[in-house]
Amino acid sequence: MPRTTAARKSPPRPTRSRVAEAKDAGAVDSTQKYEAALGEFEYALWHLGSAFARWRRECQDTVPGPALNGNESAILHMIHLNDSPKGLMDLSRLLHRDDLPNIQYGLKKLASLGLIEKNGRSRKNMTYAVSGKGRAVVDAYLDTRRRVLVRMFMRVARTPDELTDLVMLMHLMIGIYGQAGDLAVNRHP
Repeated sequence: MPRTTAARKSPPRPTRSRVAEAKDAGAVDSTQKYEAALGEFEYALWHLGSAFARWRRECQDTVPGPALNGNESAILHMIHLNDSPKGLMDLSRLLHRDDLPNIQYGLKKLASLGLIEKNGRSRKNMTYAVSGKGRAVVDAYLDTRRRVLVRMFMRVARTPDELTDLVMLMHLMIGIYGQAGDLAVNRHP
């Protein structure tokens, strides 16, 4: 009988080494840890946003004058910012909002309360400035902030430079979340 050689099968050659698999498992573990930490960061952001809204509301409530909601108070303070008149699109950009009808409603209410003044004849060229009555409201708010919040905040950022660094980090985060929102809605990464 002729001798036949059966084809010997060698054990399958591993396509990946155990070291590579361990590295991948470590990367997955590292990614999971990072994602969990990011979740905690976002949870803290929610709390910060709520705490800031509560602070603004309670501080505004201590100010003599008309009762303002958060939207109206934010618009008034943005118009006061840098003591220069602002248009609707300026306010939209500064407040990082695109709900123009709500901003317009707030502007109408602030104007009817005599807290702001309109300048210009057309909607496109209309700007708003803080009136004397509005300035008194903002100044009272700033006085309360100075008495209460500045002392506490100096524990977080001891110098104006440290506070500026925090502001820059916050602006970076705003940019990251803004871009991520655009990607999620428009490009579905």
